[in-house]
Amino acid sequence: MQVVPRLAIEPMRYDDIGTVQQIEREIFISPWPRNAYASELSQNRQASYIVLRNNGVIVGYAGIWRMVHEAHVTTIGVRASDQHRGYGTTLFAALVQRAYDMGARWITLEVRASNLQAMRLYERFLFTVIGRRRGYYTDNGEDAVIMWSDSVQSPAFKRRYQDILSGIEVSGLGQGPPQEYLGA
Repeated sequence: MQVVPRLAIEPMRYDDIGTVQQIEREIFISPWPRNAYASELSQNRQASYIVLRNNGVIVGYAGIWRMVHEAHVTTIGVRASDQHRGYGTTLFAALVQRAYDMGARWITLEVRASNLQAMRLYERFLFTVIGRRRGYYTDNGEDAVIMWSDSVQSPAFKRRYQDILSGIEVSGLGQGPPQEYLGA
């Protein structure tokens, strides 16, 4: 008998795109088109897209790109009915792990200025606001808040990340931050 873990992080597959788009339509004003995900999965070697499954059902997804020494969060979302259960934290922790795996030194992202819940999540991971992109979101002209991590190699970031990981039980997350310092 095969035991399937309750919560599992897995690479996003082409067959997952329909479910991911369904979740996006629930939670975002302007979801990505299907061909954007298909292109990311098939052509972007600097990208990592994941899904979070609960008992085999996709409850969330996320993506990150590597650009030289920086990892950039492209998207993250949790099904509306599954929010406030720690799934966003789990997905974001998985993105941080992907950034380590990619050899990134920093992580960046943009978030809607009105999305205070997401900003609090990122601040838990020691991200700080470094700027604002006026009118960034074309669907309603909302500003984007630009957030950056401290160096993911810094002892403080690694400690915080390890503390967050200690409260997450999910398969496929990864091994945590590397112990050695990889330079700044």
